[in-house]
Formats: sequence, structure tokens, C-alpha cells
Amino acid sequence: MNMRGVFLILLCLAVSARPAAAEFSGEFKGSLGSDGVVQELSLQLEREIASLHLLAAVDCEYAWGQGLQLTPRWQVRAAKQSPWSLRAGQNVDHYTSSELFRLINKNHRTVETAFAVLESEQSVLGFLHRVPLDSEDLVDVVFADNRFTLGDMSLRGLQLQFSGRQSGSAAVVQAEAGMAPLAVAAAAGWMKVQGVEHRGRVVEVSHESPHFQGSFTWQSVDPGFRSILAKTNRYQPNRRGWQLDLALPLGQGEVGVAMRRHTNQEGTREYNRLAWTAKFGERFRVEWRFQPTKSLILRHTADGSLWQFDAVNYVLRHDRELGSGSWSVRGDFKRRIGRLEVQWSTGLEWRLVLKYDFLRKLAHCFLRVRYGGDNLHAQLELGHYDGGNLTSSFSRPPRLSLAWGWRF
Repeated sequence: MNMRGVFLILLCLAVSARPAAAEFSGEFKGSLGSDGVVQELSLQLEREIASLHLLAAVDCEYAWGQGLQLTPRWQVRAAKQSPWSLRAGQNVDHYTSSELFRLINKNHRTVETAFAVLESEQSVLGFLHRVPLDSEDLVDVVFADNRFTLGDMSLRGLQLQFSGRQSGSAAVVQAEAGMAPLAVAAAAGWMKVQGVEHRGRVVEVSHESPHFQGSFTWQSVDPGFRSILAKTNRYQPNRRGWQLDLALPLGQGEVGVAMRRHTNQEGTREYNRLAWTAKFGERFRVEWRFQPTKSLILRHTADGSLWQFDAVNYVLRHDRELGSGSWSVRGDFKRRIGRLEVQWSTGLEWRLVLKYDFLRKLAHCFLRVRYGGDNLHAQLELGHYDGGNLTSSFSRPPRLSLAWGWRF
């Protein structure tokens, strides 16, 4: 039986629920712009049957010139009636491993990804079907994640094997010890892809108490060792070195330092960092960065306002809240760029961004008008929002778009 067959069975079970036992929800949204018309409808049905929690959903998308696309989502979760519990599903979050490298992340999936996970307090056994390995490869994965605890000490082991156009295996062994206020964790990982082996090693030491907080991390990670089933790497490949973060409370303030000494495995490149911070009460903060770039940032916050100035790079920011609105002014005096953002609400929600580059004689404008709330809204946009970035969006072409949405 394929995954669509499983989805149809779950949908029939959910529909057959008594009205008081089933929960139905949905969302309809769409947009009209230079890319044409796009409309999306999501329907979701959930039901409790004895010790089972069932979810059956479908996402329908219609784009001009591309036709209608239907994408199912489903999940079965069995309540814990014994030492083991079961979860299975497709096109939903699956499993995240908790070792330091985080080789598996639950949101690393496609619409085709399906899974089955059997869990207890100390062990997890799982199967992932068609999960992304690289940008062009989908693989099947079997894994076991075990943890044994004895007092304040624990030992964890993760092992996985995958097959697709590429095949291989990976494993992590990790030891942890907690001796308050000190905590220590060390992990060693091995990964073999197409017969080539890569290794990674990490040690983390942290201390937390009312008088002192700090952490020390040492790592040595080969170029080919990565968080293989995650979108991002917890530890950057091809890095070797250590990082130290310290914070010392002093009366109403705090003094801190962040120091990193990293190189690549060949020792030909450095990725160092050095920054000092000082807090004076709740409102004033100073950060002095020396590496990798230099800056001296002075920051003051008060009720509804923020002043921030980089005395090295000559960048100013001022934010202020005013009743039903707010405004923000930013200026980069070296690059000669100014930016003004204003938000206000008068039954309609308005956001206006005006930005000008005085050296290149370039202007940028963005306007958004929104009506409604979280459950029902309509929105008109002119231009592209720059996300607060002073240098972006100047060369983007003009755009007019209309969007709407309804949750029920």
C-alpha cells in the first residue's frame, strides 16, 4: 500500500468520528501579482480514537498556468500504553536527534518524506523514507538513538544507515556529566559516504551560577563531516579550534567576553572572533568587537525607545513607539544611506519604508496596507520589503501584489 492509500484510510477514520470527538480546521489564501494568480486551500481533520491521535490533511494549490496540485499530510500517534510509543506520518515533522552534532532534524523533509518512529524513555528506533540528503538525492534511512543514564552521568549513541543514489552510514557516541554548577559533554562522530570516511569531535563545558556564567567549546570537524539529515550544520565542517564565552555579573551590570580561535583543518585560514560587552543597569549596553570586523556599539533603551550608535562604522539607529504606531530611523554615514520606516494603525495597518543612497543616487520605497486580523485579512503591497537591511532592495524592479487569507 502506498502513502496515498494510508492517507485515504486515515481520512475515512477521521470523517467517521462523532462531531464532539473530531476537530476540523482549514485555511484559504491567495495572491495576485506579477507572477499571476496563486490560490491555496488547506484542510485538516484531527480525531482521537481510543489511544490513537489521527491527523489527515490535504493542501491544494492552484497557480495560473500550472494547474491544480494536491499534497496530502497525515500522522498517527499512539498514546503511551507501554514502555514504547509509536508515531508515523508523511509530509510532517519527523524526528530530531539530541546529540551535539544533531545529525537528524525533524523539519528536514519534502512532501514525499514519510516516517515511522518507535520511542521509549531510553531508545528510539526509526525509519525515514525519501528524506533529502543533498539537493538532488532522496534517501531511505534507518536509525537507532539510545541513551543510558546513571545518576548525573549519561551515555548516548546514535547510528544510522542510508541508501539512495548515495549510500553510507553515520554514528555518534556521546558522554555527558552534570556536576552543578558544571556540565560537561563530549561527542565523537564518524560518517562514511560512498566509502569515504569523515570524523568530527566536540567537547562542551558550561558553568552557570548567580556569580558567573561561561562556556567553553573545542571542536575538530573534517571537511566532509556534517549534519547529514539537517538543513544546517550544528558545527561548521572543516573547522578546528576553541570558543570561550564568559559573563560576570557586577552589581546592577555585567561584563562579558566572547573569544573564538578557529582555523580550517589545513591551518591556512582563520575564523577568529573577539568581542567585549558591558551592561550598565537595564538600559545601557556597550559592545566592542575586534574580530572578525571592528565595531563599537553603544545601545540605550528606555520606555518605548531605542538609541544605538556604532562609533567605528558610523551607523545610527533610533526606534520609537508612539501610541498606535512606531517609527524607525537608520543611517549609515560612511555609505551615505538613510532609511525611514513608519507603522501605524487606523482600522487599516500601514507600513511605509523610504530609503535613499546618496552616493549612488538610488531610492527605494515600500508600502503595505493590511485589513483584518489573524483569521481574515486582505493585504496590498507596493515594492519589496527590505527586512531592515540598509543596503538591500535598491535594484529590485517595482512590484504590485494583492494577498488575502481566511482561517476557519
